[in-house]
Amino acid sequence: MTSEADAALAAAAENRELKRAIAALRAELEHAGERSEFASVHAMSNVHAEITQLRSAVAALRVELEHERTLREEAVRDAETAGQGEIRQLKATVAALHVSLEQAQLEAAPRVHQAVAHATKEIAQLRATGAALRDELERAHIAHEETVAAAQAQHRAEIAQLQSTMRELRARLQASAAESRGAE
Repeated sequence: MTSEADAALAAAAENRELKRAIAALRAELEHAGERSEFASVHAMSNVHAEITQLRSAVAALRVELEHERTLREEAVRDAETAGQGEIRQLKATVAALHVSLEQAQLEAAPRVHQAVAHATKEIAQLRATGAALRDELERAHIAHEETVAAAQAQHRAEIAQLQSTMRELRARLQASAAESRGAE
């Protein structure tokens, strides 16, 4: 029986130990639940604070955006006003330059006509000079060709005469060689 009693005592001790472990786990679970609930409440509080902060930032940015938009519109109006003044000035300058250009063209017209007439006369003179030079060049070319042809004819005649002289000298040389062989 002792072994049964020891087994019963061991089982009872294990049972007490398990009950203590269960109680400790229960306490820890409750404590974890409280911490979770506290963290959840704290997180919600942080989220609400952050949302409030973001709403404030959005409102401030809207105000700043409106201010920037107003400044930009004022800058555009100022630029348009300045641009219109500059455009009026430029139009006046263009009109004045147009009048000056027309006056300069009217003043320059007689000189241009005179220069064109002078250039036309000079062109006619140059054409006449070119034609005369062309004719003279053609005559010189013809004379040169005649001179070349005459020189070539003279050279051919001299060559023919030299060839004839060479044939005659060769014949004499051969005759003289034949005589000297016959005399030996």
